Amino acid sequence: MKTYRWFNQNRLAHLRIATAACWLALVSGVVLITATVATAQATHNTVFSVMTRNMDLGSDYGPALAAHDAASFAHGVATIYNEIVASNIAERAAGIAREIQETMPTVVSLQEVSLVQRFVWTGTQGPFIDQIDQLAALRTALAQLGLSYSLALEVHELDIAAPSDAGYLLRIRDSEAILVRSDLPASILTVSNPQIGHYTHLLSFQTPVGIVTAITGWASIDITAMGSTVRVIDTHLESRSALIAAAQANELLMGPAVTNLPVVVAGDLNSGPGTTTNAYDVIAAAMTDTWSATKPNDPGLTFPYETSPDRRIDLIFTRGLRPVTDILVGTDDLTPSGLYPSDHAGVVARVATQ
Repeated sequence: MKTYRWFNQNRLAHLRIATAACWLALVSGVVLITATVATAQATHNTVFSVMTRNMDLGSDYGPALAAHDAASFAHGVATIYNEIVASNIAERAAGIAREIQETMPTVVSLQEVSLVQRFVWTGTQGPFIDQIDQLAALRTALAQLGLSYSLALEVHELDIAAPSDAGYLLRIRDSEAILVRSDLPASILTVSNPQIGHYTHLLSFQTPVGIVTAITGWASIDITAMGSTVRVIDTHLESRSALIAAAQANELLMGPAVTNLPVVVAGDLNSGPGTTTNAYDVIAAAMTDTWSATKPNDPGLTFPYETSPDRRIDLIFTRGLRPVTDILVGTDDLTPSGLYPSDHAGVVARVATQ
């Protein structure tokens, strides 16, 4: 949900395969050939799964955004860092890794994936850098579980730095990232055509240290599973302006979603049932909401899980694909110290080519 930062420095940058006669399934329903062997070449559907997961930095940046002068802003920066540390990113990332282990999605679409650094000047030796890396924490946790997921693409949406009143400079770089299973042979699953972009409709607002523009964007890849190619788009839309979020949704449809391929959009839209639906309605007019298609009588609330969820904003949409089923993850799998892996629930959708 959190898409706000202060100061701008925007920077882009086992499975065992049976014989061909037995190709009915590949690991936990991740990639399935559902037709009979006799008709597989002509009529089979490829079923694969996509997870969308907001990792949650652990702070909503309120202490800095509510500041009225430079001093309170600098104190807010230190408070934000303390909130991030207290949220125990490594432990929560391990929780998300366990969710991935339980569901084994083909593609994992991640939002709010941040790199946090403290720079402390130590004299002639240069600055000391203390680092918290959410993506690295998740990939480490996946490896410890013996899971093979590679980083297909990462888009940096905002790279910012601000001084604190605790004697250090705090930097936060926000990203979206797409992970893809890497334990499958190329004859089963390949990735191509990585693309990234930033939206042109962006929210700017005044802070005690200047104007902040909240950079948001998207990342996409084409995956080919058993000969069927699909475009998967990861995005994180604006949260403070429903009108800007709707404009961004339209940019997405007119940008990376323009393709003859089947399309999956998996992300935190900050729009949907239970809250403003401007952006949701834009995409729903052109694509299928997989949750509504497979579980029309289940509200599927995904946010905010640190209190009580009352809206569904973590969504998976498809075009040219048949939704099979959806599940929520992260709703009751607390970490050892009693934390939710994120303030969002994740969604895993299984979809089939038509």
